[in-house]
Amino acid sequence: MWLRYPMRKGAGNYLLRGNFSNRKLDTLSNWYDTEKHYVEIIRQDDPVQPGIGMALGFEFDADNDTFPFTPSYAFLQLKNFAWGGVEFSPRDTLNYSGVTNEVSNDLTIEILQFSNDTITGRFSGLLLSGGGPMAPVTEGRFCARLYRR
Repeated sequence: MWLRYPMRKGAGNYLLRGNFSNRKLDTLSNWYDTEKHYVEIIRQDDPVQPGIGMALGFEFDADNDTFPFTPSYAFLQLKNFAWGGVEFSPRDTLNYSGVTNEVSNDLTIEILQFSNDTITGRFSGLLLSGGGPMAPVTEGRFCARLYRR
């Protein structure tokens, strides 16, 4: 599955409630909080009317120069927009998510490189659904230009 598009405005698309410009949606789709040392990347299969979307978030410090880097906190949520549900929320029981923190170890994320505000990495793990089913992720990769905020 290749989720290469950020969120975009469009007639009848899923994300209308914020009425954000495409420029703002670019920032919301791949940002780096320099104070909290946190990255979030959102990608979907279609820019305007997505069927599948993914949100990936993890701790990261741009001053780190040792790669690969494995964050101790990370999350991933895979969303099927046809199912509806709460948009990228822990209350969403229809879609799949995984978390790595001091309690759970569902995901492995490795940051391979960070250069010129572009971050690349890979991930794998086991995603869980609030409804019970599980879905393995054997190999995922990402590369995104981050907007600092």
